[in-house]
Amino acid sequence: MAHLATKRFNYWNQLAVLIGLIGVGLIIGGAIALALPFIVNLDAGIKMSTNSAQLMENLLKPENAALLRWITFLTSFFMFFLPTVLYAFICHKKPFVHLGFKNNSNIKSAGVVILIMLAALPLVSALQDLTNLFPWSKATLLKFRLAEDAYNEQVAVIARMDNFTDYILSVVVIAFLPALFEETLFRGGIQNLLSRWFKKPVLAIIVTSIVFSAIHGSYLGFLSRFALGFVLGWIYYRTGNIWLNIIGHFFNNAFAVTAMYLFTKAGEHPDPSKMDGQIPLWVGLASVAALYGLFSFFNKVSEKEIDQPGVELMMPGVEANHEPFN
Repeated sequence: MAHLATKRFNYWNQLAVLIGLIGVGLIIGGAIALALPFIVNLDAGIKMSTNSAQLMENLLKPENAALLRWITFLTSFFMFFLPTVLYAFICHKKPFVHLGFKNNSNIKSAGVVILIMLAALPLVSALQDLTNLFPWSKATLLKFRLAEDAYNEQVAVIARMDNFTDYILSVVVIAFLPALFEETLFRGGIQNLLSRWFKKPVLAIIVTSIVFSAIHGSYLGFLSRFALGFVLGWIYYRTGNIWLNIIGHFFNNAFAVTAMYLFTKAGEHPDPSKMDGQIPLWVGLASVAALYGLFSFFNKVSEKEIDQPGVELMMPGVEANHEPFN
């Protein structure tokens, strides 16, 4: 359930405010990513490097894992979380309630969400395998794989886990913080706005899932992240409770981090690409059936939480104008 904008911004203006704040956050986050290596006490190779490619190469050294974790945290905070919270404060009467930070979750709902995310894993893996089978040209496929390798290399550095303390840090940086920051923007901000604007929640989920997948910059993983985004979008649409999304997103990421921790030998460089199992397509299709059953069960378990999802209500004492958001 959402409320009308405090100052009665129309939908275009709300979108403009959100995009503008994200743009500012992108600039601040980019500046932090460039400046932080020069601020902290690092080796001269990083301090004297003015070439961005060379700087990134130096950052990806295992000994700079802590710095890369800080850069990831700060850039995500300024690009995803802070702009969305500011947008909600500017445009809405009850900003955190509007975004979906509610306190009426129950343990059963959270448990079913975890089962849903677990059931989605075979589908996500099968979709990635299916994407690899598309008739890409050799040059295009090479470009896509190089992009995947670069992404995996960055994750491998952040996820350097020489001991249990490193594992906990990786869970926080790779699993919890992205879940909190990304769900706040994509579900609490973008999907929430589009659902009220389009009056077609499924369309809003699809559009948001496309943006969610595209922002990660993974070509071969596009369909996989789209499917994950759709599942998370449906959870948010049914309850409007972003905590359930954060739990689901966190479990998905934490599962991958834990797998890397358990299957990487001490002193080895973790390889995220090895975590992508070869799942037959038929298992992925069976996963869809399992997801359908779990979502039906989820609707029953969370029935008391479902409160006119996607419907925008007038704030008490505000006069209703005809189609105020057109």
